Amino acid sequence: MSDYCDIHALIDLDRFEEYPNGIRVQEIDLAITEDPEIPAWRAAPAVLCRIDAGRARELAFELLVLAHAAEQYEENAR
Repeated sequence: MSDYCDIHALIDLDRFEEYPNGIRVQEIDLAITEDPEIPAWRAAPAVLCRIDAGRARELAFELLVLAHAAEQYEENAR
């Protein structure tokens, strides 16, 4: 298993989807990579994906829940 630990997010304001009904969707690019200190020839390929604002909110919520749970486990371990 690879140790993906570096995450980057980017919004390209010039790239968006505009539908005939007038709805505009701005996507968010996510790149998940291994530690940048690992040489490129040893690192696993980056994981790249695009998500819309709704999925970004869902991901943010799940990460907040997991962060809260991790903090609770850390406090209970003391």
